[in-house]
Amino acid sequence: MARPLLALSGFLALGAMAGPELSLAAGWLLFGLAVTLLLLAWNAEPRRARWALAAASVALGAGLGAAEQAEYDASPLRSWLLAKAPESPVQVRGVAAVDGWEARDRLIIVLDTETIGSGGEERSLVGRVRISVGGEAARPQIIEGDRVAVWTTLRPPRGFGDPSADDVAGRAFRSGIHATGYSKSPRVLEISRSTRPQGLLGWIPRLRDAARRAIRSAVPKGPEQDVVRAMVLGDKTGLDDETAEAFRIAGTYHVLALSGTQVALVALLLAVPLAWLRVPLAWRALIVSSVVGAYAVFVGGDTPVVRAAVMAAVFFCGRAVDLDGDVANLLGLAGGLLLSFRPSAIGDPGFQLSFGATLGLVLLSGPLLQGVPRLPFRADVALATSVAAQLALAPLLLRLFHRLAPAALLLNLAAVPLSSAVLVAGLATIVVAPLGETVVARAGDIAWIASHALIASGKVVEGVPWLDRRFPTPLPTAVVGYLLALALLATGRHRRLASAATAAGLAALLFGRPVREMDGRLALEVVDVGQGDCLVVHSPLGHVWLVDAGGSFERPFDFGETVVGPHLWDLGVTKIDRLLLTHAHPDHVGGAPFLVRNFRVGDVWEGPAPAQDPVYTSLNQQLQSLGASRRSVVLGVAGVWDGVSFEVLNPPAPGIPPLRTRNDDSLVVRLRWGDVQFLLTGDIEGTAERHLQAVPASVLKVPHHGSRTSSTVGLLRSVSPRVAIVSVGYHSTFGHPHPEVVERYLRAGIQLFRTDRDGTVAVSTDGRSLWVKTAVSEREEVFPPLRPGL
Repeated sequence: MARPLLALSGFLALGAMAGPELSLAAGWLLFGLAVTLLLLAWNAEPRRARWALAAASVALGAGLGAAEQAEYDASPLRSWLLAKAPESPVQVRGVAAVDGWEARDRLIIVLDTETIGSGGEERSLVGRVRISVGGEAARPQIIEGDRVAVWTTLRPPRGFGDPSADDVAGRAFRSGIHATGYSKSPRVLEISRSTRPQGLLGWIPRLRDAARRAIRSAVPKGPEQDVVRAMVLGDKTGLDDETAEAFRIAGTYHVLALSGTQVALVALLLAVPLAWLRVPLAWRALIVSSVVGAYAVFVGGDTPVVRAAVMAAVFFCGRAVDLDGDVANLLGLAGGLLLSFRPSAIGDPGFQLSFGATLGLVLLSGPLLQGVPRLPFRADVALATSVAAQLALAPLLLRLFHRLAPAALLLNLAAVPLSSAVLVAGLATIVVAPLGETVVARAGDIAWIASHALIASGKVVEGVPWLDRRFPTPLPTAVVGYLLALALLATGRHRRLASAATAAGLAALLFGRPVREMDGRLALEVVDVGQGDCLVVHSPLGHVWLVDAGGSFERPFDFGETVVGPHLWDLGVTKIDRLLLTHAHPDHVGGAPFLVRNFRVGDVWEGPAPAQDPVYTSLNQQLQSLGASRRSVVLGVAGVWDGVSFEVLNPPAPGIPPLRTRNDDSLVVRLRWGDVQFLLTGDIEGTAERHLQAVPASVLKVPHHGSRTSSTVGLLRSVSPRVAIVSVGYHSTFGHPHPEVVERYLRAGIQLFRTDRDGTVAVSTDGRSLWVKTAVSEREEVFPPLRPGL
């Protein structure tokens, strides 16, 4: 192993990925195995010792991962919730684990709980809960260490039951969050703040709050101030969506996250004057390590800044005792320490991006500079490091965000020095705050100017659509081939071959597509989008229709970007042949603008336009601005698509357009392939259901999420489905599906699948039999033809 610490850290990471799937008993066995292998390696010959150390690292990582998962699962709060989650709000009392922050229209607080009260009874339940507080009332400031009492609902952390969606439960595990909650108003918060912080750590939240106030007073309000707070304090809560998206498109969003650049600058600002003052090397190492460690704690201790602080401390301490500071080994040591402390960090995108970018800089910058002429101001080095980081991160950026940012190769040349200026000036506003308003104002002006220039550099690419192209999830084989090409490039040998292989590997990442087997089946996926609808229909020839696009009356994020788009990209889909919007309610059309903007959409079908509906008006404006091809369809529209017959069964042609969007105006479409029919019903209720006469179907998308006013006895008799699928939110606030409706399906002998329990449900047919698979419950069922001989 040329770089043993880096290699051993990699083996530790492999074990950490497997650890959460193991029992605690298995974890203890692996600990024992790791110790045994270490003892064997002690006196073994070098070659066998290396293999023993590698195996010990894997076993240690897996054992630590199993122990971390067992500790999380044993939390009293989590155990209580899993046993019986309370339906009504409870009063949570605890201590703020971090400063509260605002996200869109909500206040977010994280509490280390002490007691949970309900029905006049309080019980001691230790754990950590993340609570979103809505409402229009003024939101109080909450600082780490404040004691808080709040009435809130409580649920175990759970995201959407689709493998492509954000792993909410995994993120909660990595953050130590055992429960999530929602509180309707800040008025139900009770906050008590200690006037005497306990110990040194107790002062940090107060100092951070003072620093935040210093920046707010020195830097004029606006996006520039928000950028300064993000870069100096790690406080990104003020960043508006437009500014953040501009940095993402430009590929310079990383400068907003506290990382190695900020820590390196802090270390440099200390190391240079200490060297000039001839402070002994050992004292220099101690001072720099202590300060960068304190800075990492001060700004919140996120993975990138902790990784950089550990590397800086190891580097300076190693220099003090004359150890060789190979940067790759330092990176491996930092990674190993972090993973030993928190194995779940291996699944954290911040950890992956931070270490991936640094590893790319270390291993690829040198080979990329070979044979390149030296440019003024060492622009050649800056360009090589920018290219190295982008090459190393390409698979991660495509998997996590489905985008690359080619503009970053050049824009980073300006973003890095400008971000350094923002950091230095921002730190200066904090340090000189006691010297008076005049001095602070000058430092604030410099921070504002540098921040403004940084924002302007990011907005250069606005209006150039091809710079913000989205890509499907890369194929695993393409990722492996690309990484092998990068490994060859990192050796510095066979430069032409390595460059050609890297270029070919990058092309495979961007343009490789999974080949869907043309098995002669019509397939329907009911995607878990919570309390909404999104159905993906695959024709026997592999083309795609999308029926609705998800959304929500409550959740303030774009379902097209967070759930539906990733689901389609994981399937390799880049074109939606037809988008059917059943009706303009937010839980059905919320993701449509994003999908039209980022996928090739053949045309959009919708029902008659309501006259005065604000949701439809907003949707109409967005689709018009995107140039979508649209058609209003009603009862009687029919045709054939890739051999599949389709017909629109609702709504009837209107006389006078309705004022508002109504559930009974939903598009209802029936698809037929062979002897099998799919009936897709939108949100129709009893009135519209009575108009569906003699419409048998093998598969029914349950109308209106299983509400009490739908799925009438008459509809079930008319359709007589074998399989019914209800798209519904977990612990639906609307009470869907209604127990009476569920009972109605069960009495009729209809197999009912639910996205809140089963996750995304996939049904396929060859025109005779049905195959049903679910994502979360992992149910697999086959429904053979009803009549012999079919």
